[in-house]
Amino acid sequence: MILFLIILVAFVCGGFLFMGIREPGLIKNWLKSSRPLITLHYIFPTVFGIVLGSYIFSEPINFYNSILLLFSILFSFQTSVIINDINDIKTDYFSNKNSILNSDSFPIKYYTLLSLFFFIISIFLALLINYRLFLIVLFGHVLHFFYSSKPLRLKRFYPISIFMLSLAALLTAISGYALFDSYKPFISFPLKCALFIFIPLFLSLNFRDLADYRGDGKTNITTLFTIFGFEKGRHINAYLVLLSYLLVPLILKFYPLFIATIPLGILSFYFCLKKPFNEKMIFYIYFIMVAVLGVLLHTKTEIFLGPIF
Repeated sequence: MILFLIILVAFVCGGFLFMGIREPGLIKNWLKSSRPLITLHYIFPTVFGIVLGSYIFSEPINFYNSILLLFSILFSFQTSVIINDINDIKTDYFSNKNSILNSDSFPIKYYTLLSLFFFIISIFLALLINYRLFLIVLFGHVLHFFYSSKPLRLKRFYPISIFMLSLAALLTAISGYALFDSYKPFISFPLKCALFIFIPLFLSLNFRDLADYRGDGKTNITTLFTIFGFEKGRHINAYLVLLSYLLVPLILKFYPLFIATIPLGILSFYFCLKKPFNEKMIFYIYFIMVAVLGVLLHTKTEIFLGPIF
C-alpha cells in the first residue's frame, strides 16, 4: 500500500513537472479555472458521509483512507471541469466568458491530456482504498462525462441537468459513507440524509446557469433561464433557492434550525436578484449553512437519522 502511494506521489509530481516544462503556464492557468468554490461544494458532502459513517458504525475515522478519498474526489471534479470547459467552448464564447480555452493560450490537446492525467490519479487513489470505492468514483466520472460530453451531453436538457449535478453531490457523500460500509453503501445510506442532500441542491443549483444564459440560448441548452426568460427565470430561481433553505429543517425535523435557514435563505434570495449577479455571494452564504450543519452533525448527529415522516 505504501509503495503504491509513493509511486502515485512520484507520478503526480512528475506529471505536473513535465507539463509545466512542456507548456509553461499551463498549470498556473488551470489553477485559475479550477473552480475552488465548487470544489469545496463536492468536498463537504464527502466529509459529511465520512462523519456519518463513523457515527452509524461506531468506528473511528481512518484518516489515511479519508485523505485518499478526498483527493480522489478533488481530482475527479477537476477532470469534469476540464471536460466541461472543452465541450463548452462555443457556449462560453457566446456568453462572453473569459475562458482560458477561448483565449487560444494553449491547444485543447494539452487540456485533454491534463484531464486524462487527473482521471488516472482519481481512480488510482480510490483503488488504493478498495475496489468498491474505485467503482463508486468511476461511476462519478461516468456521470460527469455523460453530463458534459457528446453524444448524450445531458446538460442540454432541463431539469435532467440539475438532477445529475445533485446526484453527483449525493454520490460523493455515499463515497465517504462507503469507507465504513463498502458492501452495500447505496442501500444502507440513510434515506433521510439522501433527501437532505439531494432535494435542496436540486432546487437551488439553477443559479449556476445564470451567467451562461446567452451562450446556452445560442447553443440549444435548456435551463430555467432559457425556458422562462432571463428576468422571470431570475425570480423563479431566487424563490427556489429560498425554498431550498426552508426545506432543510423540515426534512431533518429539527425546527430550531429555522433560526439559521430563514435569514440565510433571505440573504441568498436577495443576492440572486441583485444586479450585477455575484455567484460568489451565493456560495459564501451556502458555506455558512454548511458550517451550521457541521456543528449539528458533531453535536446532534441523531437528527440526520431516523424516519423521514
